[in-house]
Amino acid sequence: MEIPNLIMEMESSSSKVQEDTDQKIDPDLSVKHDDDAHEAMKTEEKQNATRASALDTILKSLWKISVFRKELASIFTEDELVSELRDFILNNLPLTHPMESNGVYDFLVTILDLIPRWNTGYDDEKSLKTMFELYETPKKMCNRCKLDTEYPPELAYGLILIANSLREFKANSFLSFCNHYAFEDLTFESILKVIRTTLMLPCDKEGCGKRNYVERVINTLPSVFTIALEWENNETEEEISATTSVLASEFDISEIYKYEGDSVFTKYRLVSMVCLCGDQYDCMAYENNRWIRYFALNKEVIGDWNSVLSSFLKLKIRPEILFFQNVSSYDCILAYVFVFLVCSQFHQLQWPGR
Repeated sequence: MEIPNLIMEMESSSSKVQEDTDQKIDPDLSVKHDDDAHEAMKTEEKQNATRASALDTILKSLWKISVFRKELASIFTEDELVSELRDFILNNLPLTHPMESNGVYDFLVTILDLIPRWNTGYDDEKSLKTMFELYETPKKMCNRCKLDTEYPPELAYGLILIANSLREFKANSFLSFCNHYAFEDLTFESILKVIRTTLMLPCDKEGCGKRNYVERVINTLPSVFTIALEWENNETEEEISATTSVLASEFDISEIYKYEGDSVFTKYRLVSMVCLCGDQYDCMAYENNRWIRYFALNKEVIGDWNSVLSSFLKLKIRPEILFFQNVSSYDCILAYVFVFLVCSQFHQLQWPGR
């Protein structure tokens, strides 16, 4: 190799080494790396805080469901349940946190799936899960060739609704569906019914091939019916209001599904909700004929259902999981007894000598 070329290569190599050294000790690059690491740590801490808030709020909301609470009240207080079940859940979570995929509803499903493995001393932990289970059988009858088709039962915990679709439904009224089902009043129940009947499948190979709507049939009523709302997390106040104004605190499940059971108690009432406010989750619960908001370590009286809807708008609260409890015969009997006692007392006041 010629000497001049060797010198040039040595100088080039020396310059590259110096450049690499300068980059290694560049204070701006070092500061940027520290900032990125600090930002990543803050993001991780924020996500962990949100997950912890979601878990505690789900457990509190479950406790506010009387049929769930009744099964465990002889063993735990509310604080004991939240503490012990939280520890059990955290020790048994899958490697991929459920909230990393589909949010807080998947977290709830994970909790319900884990509960049967929870050793509480309670005789039947499985019943804690089954009270949320709903088995629906899809059925289809071709309106052309009249061929009936029944599909295998499907297990669900309720309904998953897209908040944006709910808003669009209200805005557009889905006239084609409404005309098809002759809905005179676009109620919460009728909206849910249309959502359940949007699936169309072709008539089976034994039939004519025409596409028909699939009807959802249930034979037993769950103790608790769950509705999950999926949000985009960037909704405006108007969009939150448009979505939540569709919601109702009571519905009849026989108006949503075709019910082929023998119970006459098909109404459900909203008893608790898991709501997102900013980065933290709140629990809304119906207690003593009024709605209460639990957030962090605080408790706030909201009032009636209209006040709840107003708080959604005012505080930009997004309800994500709604727990509806079946209005059972026991509840109805208690209501009848209460009315009887009130009437008896009124009768005595009106005619004290009789």
